[in-house]
Amino acid sequence: MANTSPQFKQEIQQMMYIAGETQDTSDETTTLIESIIHGQVVHMLTTANDLALRRGARLFTVADLIFQFRHDTPRVDRLRTFLTWKAIRKTVKDADDKDALAAADDEPDVDDTAGAGAGAIKAIPAVHLPWDLASFFAEQPPDSDDAATATAADALTSGASLEKLRRDDERTRNMTVDEYATWSEYRHASFTWRKIKRFRAWAGLGVIADHRAGDDVLDVLGFVTSEMVKRLTAEAMAVQAREGLGVRVVAVAATAREKATAEGLFGGARGEREAVAARHVRVAFQRLQFEHICTTQILNQTRRASSN
Repeated sequence: MANTSPQFKQEIQQMMYIAGETQDTSDETTTLIESIIHGQVVHMLTTANDLALRRGARLFTVADLIFQFRHDTPRVDRLRTFLTWKAIRKTVKDADDKDALAAADDEPDVDDTAGAGAGAIKAIPAVHLPWDLASFFAEQPPDSDDAATATAADALTSGASLEKLRRDDERTRNMTVDEYATWSEYRHASFTWRKIKRFRAWAGLGVIADHRAGDDVLDVLGFVTSEMVKRLTAEAMAVQAREGLGVRVVAVAATAREKATAEGLFGGARGEREAVAARHVRVAFQRLQFEHICTTQILNQTRRASSN
């Protein structure tokens, strides 16, 4: 019999923890979540491959992935922020490597070093997408570099980024040192980080579709899959709460102290709430799918109305 245990059990549990599920979930729940995410990834790769073939390209790109959820502006903004920070880290690392090589040759001039540092800080790498307004024109105005830097800076301070920071601040406000250390470790959980070979085999990369080596496809897929797990977990917890089975009634559950500590990611004593079950995940996925269908239909109707 084939092995049906989840391949990313630890990563999924860590992502669920960040989303608010602090209880130990069953293997059935974890396996179901992994199966749902796998189906979504396969669908994204298949669609990305179809989009690439329409362009006459053999390999799909990051834009083919982002194009599929381009109408979800907050998600695109969060992804822009993620890619912008990745580009900034790479730029700083390359600049540090060049400075180290220059220092090995001879002593650099102080003024030149200051100017280079200021330029490195000022020039924030921008993330351009083919459907951005600037991509419609073959030539850019002379101040396009400044505009690109401003766009990248806007991505770092977008509403989606600030909202994410606000939620994280709310969740970590009352944490102890150990709890915050755990949260800081788990928030970096990823399907792709240092697991590229396993993820490629699991997702079907190279079989369903493939991409150019060295691009940001794996980073984007890691980001998107992490958000999928967290959003699915949050919706499943909402389903559980509506069902009335989320909190067990105990003798001291109504005290003011427990009401105060019940708020936040680590609120309440463990065991008071049952872990999210597979049935909650199924209902949550159905609701998210229905929400996506309704949004797509509304957008299509809006486009038809504007064209008439």
